[in-house]
Amino acid sequence: MPSTSQLHLVREHIAASHRRLRTIVESPAFRRVFGELTGERLKRVPLGFPKDHPAAEFLKFRQFLAGCEKPAAFATSPGFYRSIVASFRVLAPLIAFLNAPLIACRGLGSNPSDWLSSH
Repeated sequence: MPSTSQLHLVREHIAASHRRLRTIVESPAFRRVFGELTGERLKRVPLGFPKDHPAAEFLKFRQFLAGCEKPAAFATSPGFYRSIVASFRVLAPLIAFLNAPLIACRGLGSNPSDWLSSH
């Protein structure tokens, strides 16, 4: 769950780039693996954003969760590694989208290897 200041940055990014977020979370691959984006939400659109904003439902999120449940036996199945990697590949665009305003705020470049060296 992002801090208040991080959440504000993420919401501004969502407001400006809601079509990209919608493309990610409504993609057939995302829906197949994770279903819908979930997480704690506000009842109303947060202050500073129009109530009728096209991304109103996304702006209400306080948490951005995507997950799926598997039986315990899955962890020892032959397809475990392949399935986990495939799931992470589907999730990566959402992670990148949500992190983009936070990375920009820290002055980090768009190259993920640069992020590691900055800590």
